[in-house]
Amino acid sequence: MAGARLSRFIFLLAMVAMLLVSGVANAAHRAMLFNQFAYDKVLEMWPDFVVSTNNQARGADDPGSRGLIMTSPLREHFGQLLREQPTPAQFGVGFKKLVEEHYAPSGISTFATRLNTAEQITAYYYILREDGRLPVRLAYSNDLARQAISSVASAGLYEYSGVLWNTIEKNPWLWLHGMSSEGEWDAPNRGCMGDDLPAKPGVDAREVKEIIEICPSFDEPAVQSLMRGVRAGWRFAGVHAVGSHAIRIFVQKLEGFMQDNPKVLTMDYVRKSRHGFAHGTLTGAVPDVVESMVKYNLYLPINVRRSLAIEPQNIMQNYGEPGWKFLAPIKTLIDAGVNVVGEGLIGTATPETYFDIWDVHVNREISEGSDENRMPTEKYGDGIVYQPEEGVDRVVALKLFTRRSAEFLYAESKVGTLEVGKYADFIVTDKPYLSGPDTEIRDNKVVMTVTADDIRYQDPNYDPVMRVGN
Repeated sequence: MAGARLSRFIFLLAMVAMLLVSGVANAAHRAMLFNQFAYDKVLEMWPDFVVSTNNQARGADDPGSRGLIMTSPLREHFGQLLREQPTPAQFGVGFKKLVEEHYAPSGISTFATRLNTAEQITAYYYILREDGRLPVRLAYSNDLARQAISSVASAGLYEYSGVLWNTIEKNPWLWLHGMSSEGEWDAPNRGCMGDDLPAKPGVDAREVKEIIEICPSFDEPAVQSLMRGVRAGWRFAGVHAVGSHAIRIFVQKLEGFMQDNPKVLTMDYVRKSRHGFAHGTLTGAVPDVVESMVKYNLYLPINVRRSLAIEPQNIMQNYGEPGWKFLAPIKTLIDAGVNVVGEGLIGTATPETYFDIWDVHVNREISEGSDENRMPTEKYGDGIVYQPEEGVDRVVALKLFTRRSAEFLYAESKVGTLEVGKYADFIVTDKPYLSGPDTEIRDNKVVMTVTADDIRYQDPNYDPVMRVGN
């Protein structure tokens, strides 16, 4: 379309590979307690409930035998067991409606997520078989922690299934891109910091390091499964690494596996695996961690809005002044050569969603008392600015959610930028994104989303008029 121009001085933008790594998790110690009748019924449905609960619900003495669920993944897993799963056709109708009403209007044409149940995977392939496509391009990982599978059986799942992750070239609509396990490596809001970030004076260091922080436990079958998967050649795709020490532990294990399995885990194989994590809210630019991330080509999705919403209170309460340099230091990490990826943890997406997210990346401002799902302040300057020196420019913010996200999803050959030979997935925005004051980034919205030459969304007030020429 050389020489073509869109009316209303609209800016054309490739809006692909928007990363949705994880669902909502809560760090509060809320619990679910069963009476004896309910407990007996739970054991009928979930025979290894005691083992699973004791592995995940830390900070309590034998919670499984006491019928006590304390952590979010277990509560959600329990809900999955009780909930009647929809048929593939019913799931398909709901998924198409979700994309039509929320994903497409927000500009998403490609996204990644973990899948919590086998029924979801069955439904996606059903839609693909019936329609020849999905309503959106989807890279997925099976979430080990929430599958209705015995903990003992899960330990060897990845190792004995063979390495199955693939790329967008094999299936432009649906591809498995690695392993995930919600909350098994470290916790979404309580990262593993080790000696990198000591507890502040006057705070019980044991409570911070042994209860508040969550580091991987290699006695857990799910963690064993992940590690055996890495040793066999799988990649981390949706496993939490909120704290710097969690990444260090992964690298230590990875190096050991490379020595044990040198015919598979060569340096070239490991770098091309693009192992990655989730959230990264307190990763920090610790020198040895940064060096290893660059060396092994690790990818680090960081949810900046989530970081600014949930971690300041944690820092002030448990770590004090040294903790601020760990608060989503994306500019420092990018400058050091780390593959930072844009992560958008969203509930109900709208045409303004990602402009709000990019605003936080650039301006580092968030409303007081915000949570990880609420948007920034409606008026610029009314919120709290955290570590403004870690803000990036708007071009970098955009690339974190397009080109870099596409790399993480093994999709850069087909999406992530608008180039000859790639899919024509793009959005049209209400205003030029690349110009204007940074304080007005959020004053923009998606007015059209096109995926595979198909208009998936068009604002009712937007009427594109093409004029050829100057």
